[in-house]
Amino acid sequence: MHSPPNGEAGPEPESDAASASVARRRKFTIQSSFGQARERRSRKNRPCDACRRRKTACVITDQPPCRFCETRGIPCLSSGTLADRGTGSTAASGDNASPDAASPHSVAVSSPADSVRQVRPDFMVNGASRPPVTSWPTPSHDSPGSSQYAFSPVNAPSHPSAGRTPSQGSPHPPTQAALAPAFNGGDRANSVNLPPPDTIATFTKGNIEGMGIWPANGPGRIHTLEDNVNKTANYMGPAAEQDTHVLDSFRYMIVSEIDEIDADYLQVYPGSSRPNDPPVHFLLLENEVPEYTSRPKMEASAAIEERVYPYGPNLVRLYFKYVHPVYPVVSKVRFLRLYNTAKEKIPASLRGAVYALATVFWNRDPSLKGPCPWEQHELHTKAQSSLRCELENPNLANLQACLLLIHMAPPWTDTVETPSIWILSAQAVSNAQMSGLHHDPADWNIAPWEKKLRKKLWWAIYMADCWTSVCHGNPPHIYRESFDTTPPDIEDIRFDEDVPEDLKHMVDPDSSVFQPAVGERFLEMVRITMIVRDIIDCSFLINPGARHPHGPDHVLRTLAVQKEKLRQWPNQISPCLATRRINSAPAIHNNGPLHLMYHAAKVLLYRAILSPATKAARADPNSSLRRNFHEAVGEMQQFANFMDEVTEGDLQGFWGRLARSQLILCGNFMIHLFIVASGPEDIKVAHHVLLSFHHSLQRLASTQYYVGKLLLRPVALRVDSFFSQAGEIIRRGGHGYWQLDSLKIIQDGTL
Repeated sequence: MHSPPNGEAGPEPESDAASASVARRRKFTIQSSFGQARERRSRKNRPCDACRRRKTACVITDQPPCRFCETRGIPCLSSGTLADRGTGSTAASGDNASPDAASPHSVAVSSPADSVRQVRPDFMVNGASRPPVTSWPTPSHDSPGSSQYAFSPVNAPSHPSAGRTPSQGSPHPPTQAALAPAFNGGDRANSVNLPPPDTIATFTKGNIEGMGIWPANGPGRIHTLEDNVNKTANYMGPAAEQDTHVLDSFRYMIVSEIDEIDADYLQVYPGSSRPNDPPVHFLLLENEVPEYTSRPKMEASAAIEERVYPYGPNLVRLYFKYVHPVYPVVSKVRFLRLYNTAKEKIPASLRGAVYALATVFWNRDPSLKGPCPWEQHELHTKAQSSLRCELENPNLANLQACLLLIHMAPPWTDTVETPSIWILSAQAVSNAQMSGLHHDPADWNIAPWEKKLRKKLWWAIYMADCWTSVCHGNPPHIYRESFDTTPPDIEDIRFDEDVPEDLKHMVDPDSSVFQPAVGERFLEMVRITMIVRDIIDCSFLINPGARHPHGPDHVLRTLAVQKEKLRQWPNQISPCLATRRINSAPAIHNNGPLHLMYHAAKVLLYRAILSPATKAARADPNSSLRRNFHEAVGEMQQFANFMDEVTEGDLQGFWGRLARSQLILCGNFMIHLFIVASGPEDIKVAHHVLLSFHHSLQRLASTQYYVGKLLLRPVALRVDSFFSQAGEIIRRGGHGYWQLDSLKIIQDGTL
């Protein structure tokens, strides 16, 4: 560094010798270095190139990167001493210095928690080969409203030696990031060396992973889509901004006016010569959001933790004991590891959803005394608030939150399912598609764990989309031609279920190891949902002829195939999925929701078979309604038997929000059969089944368990309302359906 500052004048020399002497006396050099902590205006430690070009303070807390480079995700490099430049030893000036113009002794150090890239000369300010960029006004990076203060913090590693803590690395409170994988200290090196200038790389967990166009992504190179630090991977579909085949031959980064890499293209599959098998790319975006987007996330996170303190660990334990066995969509070990080390790195939406779903099981933990200090909806509201902002950067963590938020307990006043869960499902589908879950990852160059998690989450989304569409009779958002992700297997569900020793204190013993019943139950739910989708696609669409142009015969054949699948299903499932519990772990063997889903699937099947349920069909002995009526009544008798086996203890398990709609579907179909019965004997049979179901509802309605009452109340009100009004409707003509035989049976019955 040179002193004095510009503008300071020295004494006038009396001779050339005196002048030279004064110049020698006034010129001095401070030996500086780069790579250690640096305070503002430090002369001992050099600033990085980026801060020097911007003429702003370069503050390094412990080791590079500095605060600016860390928030922007750019290389924190120094190209040599200023003393060398002052004597002409380097060709670059202080303002135009490039990392590639560094002397052999220049230093380039970066924290292993950051993404480090070697920047090519033609992307730098002094690169003559690059055409000039359009000059756009940009906010000052030093102002509070600038993007420097509006960022999503990096996903710091859980091991203390792997990176700085949030308080060391950034002056601002951390917000949520993608869940970190389970790993130990040996997985990440303490330092990394920059690759040669002709390689652009991302450093994630110590592995160099090619990203840009130099060189092309080679075979066998493993990428991550979830754990790129401070970056989000958005799937680029066939109609995306750039053709996938063009990107396969020429990929380039999106660089801002000030030479910052805003986005990059990541190829995870090179494609093949097979038809409809193009290359697959993701757009890897920097997680830069304005302050008004990041602030609500931080506020929601703080509010959620403040509300549940100090019971957060208890709620996590309850969630994995009661909710997760029935609905295993959270990546268990990844969640637990990050919660144990830096829970604020888990998105507030996911933490809030886990806490909220566990709240209803508060009284099941003996260590929790008294009533729960908060209501579930308080946490639900905060989680929703955070999720709205998190979806600026969709990932698998906030996708899991989307799925969980569908299953919050409804208010007591709701007797008709609210449209909000249908809208939440649409949001989850969009999130999944942005993350590329609808594309099968089997051949992608990503880690095996990520393939398993992506597949499991896609089929959880598929189920949510299907059953929320049934709630309101809407066509599903996902259609057959929109995805090619293959169904999961037991190994996909097994992933991340066995809790390591250092985390077992966070869950109950039954929750610490993979339970085959959990995996098989999820797979059977997927199988039933696929059958339901085939039924919906051939019988309950607005324009079914567009999908099945072969006419009604094709529809009947499709229904016959699905009918046979449902007939065989009870004989094909594992004994651990029986309706009766088989050991002392009732939460693990909570099979009630699975069997309710099965009976709801049969209802949709027989509604399609009996259609159209018209007055003419009721009078025609050869109609599908008359020919299949007794078979449908027999199936509903099986459902009545199932409900007769449900106990008050079963109601205290996790059933999920969609169980209410499935129960309503079954109850209404019993009323349906009673209405369309054509003769006295048929009416008596249908009435007997409905009466049996009503007795079960009355027995279960005496439960003191509030969430159990929420499950039963809508269908119970429908059955009661029907019979309280049926007599008057019949006397007025019954809209052409009923005869006096129906009225007599109702009056003689005990409903």
